[in-house]
Amino acid sequence: MKRAVLLDVSAIMYRAYFANMNFRTKNEPTGAVYGFINTLLSIINEFKPDYMAAAFDVKRSSLKRTEIYSDYKSNRQSTPEDLVRQIPRIEEVLDAFNINRYKIEGYEADDVLGSLAKKLAKQDIEVIIVTGDKDLSQLVEKNITVALLGKGTEGEKFGTLKTSEDVVNYLGVVPEKIPDLFGLIGDKSDGIPGVTKIGEKKALAIFSQYDSLEKIYDNIDNLKSIDGIGPSLIKNLVNEKDIAFMSRELAKIFSDLDIDIEESKLQYGMDRKKFYTLCKVLEFKMFIKKLSLEEKPQNPTLFSMEDTIEKKESPKIIEEEKIEFTKEISLNFSNRELLIIDNENSLNEQKEYLNNYKKIASIYYEELGIILSTEEKDFYFPLNHGGLLAKNIDRNLLINFISELDIKFISYNFKALLNLGISFKSMYMDMMIAYHLISSQTKIDPIIPIIEYSTLEPKDYKTAFGKINAELITAQEFSKYLSDISIGILAIYDELNYLLKKEDLYKILMDNEMPLIPVLSLMERKGIKIDVQYFKNYSLELEKELLKIEKAIYEEAGEVFNINSPKQLGDILFVKLNLPSGKKTKTGYSTDVMVLEDLESYGYDIARLLLDYRKLNKLKTTYVDTLPLLIDENSRIHTSFNQIGTATGRLSSSDPNLQNIPVKTDDGIKIREGFVSEVGKVLMSIDYSQVELRVLTSMSKDENLIEAYKEEKDLHDLTARRIFNLPDTEAVSREQRTIAKIINFSIIYGKTPFGLAKELKIPVKDASEYIKKYFEQYPRVTNFEREIIEFGEEHGYVKTLFGRKRYISGIDSKNKTIKSQAERMAVNTVIQGTAAEVLKKVMVKVYDTLKDKEDIALLLQVHDELIFEVEETSVEKYSEILADIMKNTVQLEDVKLNININIGKNWAEAK
Repeated sequence: MKRAVLLDVSAIMYRAYFANMNFRTKNEPTGAVYGFINTLLSIINEFKPDYMAAAFDVKRSSLKRTEIYSDYKSNRQSTPEDLVRQIPRIEEVLDAFNINRYKIEGYEADDVLGSLAKKLAKQDIEVIIVTGDKDLSQLVEKNITVALLGKGTEGEKFGTLKTSEDVVNYLGVVPEKIPDLFGLIGDKSDGIPGVTKIGEKKALAIFSQYDSLEKIYDNIDNLKSIDGIGPSLIKNLVNEKDIAFMSRELAKIFSDLDIDIEESKLQYGMDRKKFYTLCKVLEFKMFIKKLSLEEKPQNPTLFSMEDTIEKKESPKIIEEEKIEFTKEISLNFSNRELLIIDNENSLNEQKEYLNNYKKIASIYYEELGIILSTEEKDFYFPLNHGGLLAKNIDRNLLINFISELDIKFISYNFKALLNLGISFKSMYMDMMIAYHLISSQTKIDPIIPIIEYSTLEPKDYKTAFGKINAELITAQEFSKYLSDISIGILAIYDELNYLLKKEDLYKILMDNEMPLIPVLSLMERKGIKIDVQYFKNYSLELEKELLKIEKAIYEEAGEVFNINSPKQLGDILFVKLNLPSGKKTKTGYSTDVMVLEDLESYGYDIARLLLDYRKLNKLKTTYVDTLPLLIDENSRIHTSFNQIGTATGRLSSSDPNLQNIPVKTDDGIKIREGFVSEVGKVLMSIDYSQVELRVLTSMSKDENLIEAYKEEKDLHDLTARRIFNLPDTEAVSREQRTIAKIINFSIIYGKTPFGLAKELKIPVKDASEYIKKYFEQYPRVTNFEREIIEFGEEHGYVKTLFGRKRYISGIDSKNKTIKSQAERMAVNTVIQGTAAEVLKKVMVKVYDTLKDKEDIALLLQVHDELIFEVEETSVEKYSEILADIMKNTVQLEDVKLNININIGKNWAEAK
């Protein structure tokens, strides 16, 4: 039987867009196109169709369904501008594959797909509809299958609905009854209303008795016998009968549109020249390699995909411009050995081979074990497998063995291996950080770059093992999963190494990022001590305070209710108390922070109390109650530092996040009091004084800023004088200095007059005037920011002082909101990213100086602050050494770096 695959283009391209938002060339965004091609190749490889067609949506205003219900799909947000720009490119992809595009005015892609499917099925052609839309499940019948994007299980890429039973298992009803189901529950994504307060669970309970709207309304008086269906729901059904039947009509797919399905219009095949040209323009080198597009075809231009999709050879990499490319890795795909090394004997058997191996090898770790891959072999070392039959290699034996190997290792997240205790003779390159520098990607996922830069397609953990308990995964199963990733890490090395050099990012990786890995590993392993009893006592204090605030809230409200329920709170504030309501969501009134702050500004005490309650409750649950649960046997907390966690280059912290502890508030200070030094030691905090403002001064070359720092004036005081036109004889008030300080930093973060007005709680007009006066006083800052933005517009990215790049999506957008947001991001990246790199260089220098010292250790980095634990007798000595390192490791032009040093038995004292 012949097979046809029908593509729901909107579903595929939206999914592709959100999965690859960072992808772009100098001139245009490319993520949706890239993801679309990837999905298209997977579809062709998976289903091997004889025919293909693609369905497109039309504008909402032209839809026939809006004649039935004017609000149909009116709730949908407009298509993201970056995606709109890529739709013509997606059409080019389809044209390059000779896949016919179908669009019918007045009807949706679903209707086009339904009509094509029905006509083809009648001709005894097997039809597969690829979509992400559950509505299309109503088309499932003999010869029609629905393949759902991202719904595959047990390693499958697509969740396929082939029979009525499959649809019942998926949605709870047979295909032909799906419109009736949506008649009751509606469909929020399409703006189909349904009946108020009837969700899927209650609807299916009704359908278990009566399987159509007609039967339901014929038996309306009998519904009360169904569990969970009370009088109020029956009343809604009665009152909204017309809406239910209308909703059913809206949910029905038109399947009898007049569409030409001549065989010649459904045949497809890749036009190699056309597709190669497109991939070249969009810089999709992976597809050029994967499909061998540069090789001259022996046959006609159109060809079958089957000969190319499964290729696993390592294709020849294209040399570009004058960048020298050296191929360092030649992988053997056909005769690889995968060995499981779970005892000393098997380890000794491989010693000679590994000791004599002098080329690049990859090493990669996940929770159950370590994989080591050479060009020809893979070695799996099980570490944490459970179950009766599990055999794990001795951890110390393995650590010592790997630490002694004289191999040029590459990895994806070396830090995880260092944290096990392994010390490498050569950490050649961390591919995670390399890919981050090239792409600005912040996800810790090796699958993404492997698929992008190689012909391999390893599975992620969820796809490979689903919900299987880790203890049930055998070494054999896990070794295959890990080896696919490890081979992929080797496979992408040459290309990433080439791109780093081409993009002038190699030096950043080798000078800044690679030396930082052991620094962060040591910090994570050291951890910082907390006083557990202190946090328990503080928790009781907060509990008492929260109970007091709760009581006051209930008094204001006139009744007891669930403060943490947005719906109940919304009813109290905007129905019972009749306060002026802000925005309303689909589920009720919004009670977010902005709404409560607005109410507080109007003088409503209940809003102030609610804000206090939320602040203290978050403090208690996020830190005070949680931190004591994370300690080791020595009462030390071990946070994780992520080198690729932010696009600007700043380090992020997680498990727990110690960088989000409030800085200047009383509550933040109280939390810091719980972080303590060991007996006989103190905590030493060294932080930079206004490092980002000093970076701005140096890079902008603003004469007034340079003069202020040269004369060691208080910059916030100086800015206040200039903004408020104060003479030298008049003192700057505390309030004026605070405003000036906020404005100084707002320039870095690109705050708008509206944002500044909100923070200072002043009129937007005043905020706008402050910003205007700031730029009048520091004119070179305006020029500098404009230069950054113009550079970003021209190149699609911006650079820090040290050459780190960040691609800025939307900087050339015609949408003012998107463009202004991108411009703020560009300026912030240059200044904040440069400051972050200063800290990184300093941390590496500190590590090199202190790594063999027993009386001091670097424990934490929090933004511009480094926290050390030092023996009391060594404080004076290290204060001088560290002050010199922090002031002089990096020397900015025209401005000196200054620091503050504080000592204390706890972090609050040292702050």
